[in-house]
Amino acid sequence: MNDVSRACYNPIETASVYRWAEDSLRLRDSPYGNQFKPDETPWLKEPLRCISNPTVETIVLNCAAQCGKTVSMQVASAWALSNYPGPTMLVMQDESSTLDIAKQRMIPMIESCEPLRRQFPENRHLKTNTEIFFASATLKMGAANNNFLRSWSIRWMFGDECSAWKPGMMKRARARTVRYWNRKLWFSSTPEAFGDDFDLEYRSGTCEQWALKCQECGELFVPDFYKCLKWETSDETKPGGEWDFEKVAETVRMECPHCQHLHENNETVWRAMVNGGGYIAENDNPTPKVRSFSFNQLTLPPSVMPWASLVTDFLKAKRQAASGYLSPLKEFVTLRLAQPWKESEHIDTESIVAASYDPAGDWEDEAHRFMTIDCQKDLELFYVVIRAWAIGGGSRLLTFKRCHSFDELRALQLEYKVADSKTFIDTGYMTGSVLSEASKYHWIGMRGTDLENFQHSTPGGFVRRLYSKPTRVNPASGRVSPPVFRWSNPGVKDSLLMLRTGRSHPWEICDLGDLAEEYARQLDSERKREVQDKQGRVKLVWQRYRRDNHALDCECMNLVAAYICKVFRDQE
Repeated sequence: MNDVSRACYNPIETASVYRWAEDSLRLRDSPYGNQFKPDETPWLKEPLRCISNPTVETIVLNCAAQCGKTVSMQVASAWALSNYPGPTMLVMQDESSTLDIAKQRMIPMIESCEPLRRQFPENRHLKTNTEIFFASATLKMGAANNNFLRSWSIRWMFGDECSAWKPGMMKRARARTVRYWNRKLWFSSTPEAFGDDFDLEYRSGTCEQWALKCQECGELFVPDFYKCLKWETSDETKPGGEWDFEKVAETVRMECPHCQHLHENNETVWRAMVNGGGYIAENDNPTPKVRSFSFNQLTLPPSVMPWASLVTDFLKAKRQAASGYLSPLKEFVTLRLAQPWKESEHIDTESIVAASYDPAGDWEDEAHRFMTIDCQKDLELFYVVIRAWAIGGGSRLLTFKRCHSFDELRALQLEYKVADSKTFIDTGYMTGSVLSEASKYHWIGMRGTDLENFQHSTPGGFVRRLYSKPTRVNPASGRVSPPVFRWSNPGVKDSLLMLRTGRSHPWEICDLGDLAEEYARQLDSERKREVQDKQGRVKLVWQRYRRDNHALDCECMNLVAAYICKVFRDQE
């Protein structure tokens, strides 16, 4: 490069991007006041360096909430517009977010930035809430949809909350930049689901995790919540099996995985750990020119997010998850830990404690014995639960089995001396064939539905129950069939959860030997999560997160059989 060229091309030093922001920008709604303070958020420095690094094309920030994600995007976009003007686009998750960020953050920041204010259009028609035509650049702000992400050629592409974008929108955003050899893309978000577009984009890059410096051995370590945060489990912190969160908070420490030194959570220790921190790349084979970064709330100062608060929120979320409500745990994992949600990794199978009774022995309280059957694989595989019930609602599991034919089912029924009228089989799969076989043995049909309850007429008027009156018409053939009861999936699963968690009548499980683990996993295969209906109303619904839920279905049908036979004293 000759002297003339060198004089014309004088790029800003990469380390000065955040210093430029510190001097030039005034922010609104920032937790650090109106001035950007990079030394308070050192984990943002390296991503901001990348915005001016010509060897980096795509920067991906996988962030916990309240860690500077949106602020860093503001800084990067303002620096780009000021120093290397070109067509620039900011893409948010929806129209509402676009207007909020544009009016509350971007426009005030631009108006307060001297280098940008000099380029501001004098013609008021060249500036709207979501579009500004500078002297040498254009800034467009809009939602991640097909209408906005079309037609325009963009050099600087900034995306916010990309995990909330519809599938395919990140690819469409990238397509807007292909005409520019010096294009730059910035995608940032809290994660959502494992394997979604944003997660794949992050994992395609360097996957650099923000690490803290141990104050004992000096090594860097990634502050993994599950591995590094320690707290006591004792009679003092968990009296009577329930957590005393104040006592727990007193014991929370962060352990260095290298030397096992325990760090206390105070301002002095935090500042030393963060100031000595840095990034550790986990992907040895990243996509060229893609750098991706991740940081969680364990990096925040104790005045903002104490470690004890994270532990408390985690333990409360785990308790709710054990009760079938997953949303708080999912929010903790994605928003606090910056990890994509993958239920099979974050939900532990509920432990099954076998009772000491002999399932082959006599139980003097037994009043009913039900066999319930779930049908699979073209009627070549069946899952079976046989459970004994006492009047009042107590019950004991006698066996959980796999069978491979109707003959095996019949033999098992006779072995355990279950009456034909107390043998129930699911008719939701291959209905006609199942009913045909059931009629041979005078078994009873069952079919789960999404209905909350069913209306029954009684001498005292109408009542609502979790099961229907029996029908005797085969819906496939229209012929008379064995009786079939429909039952409420949501209502029965709620009731079964009460039994399983000890909040209702005794519900015992025997030693199942080699099938114990499979039974436990299948029984714990569904959890509650929030779902929004077409009217925007949010409700909790049971959803499967493991493929096999046969033990759960069998136990639900067994409970329905107990309802039908009026096992519970409190039944109307």
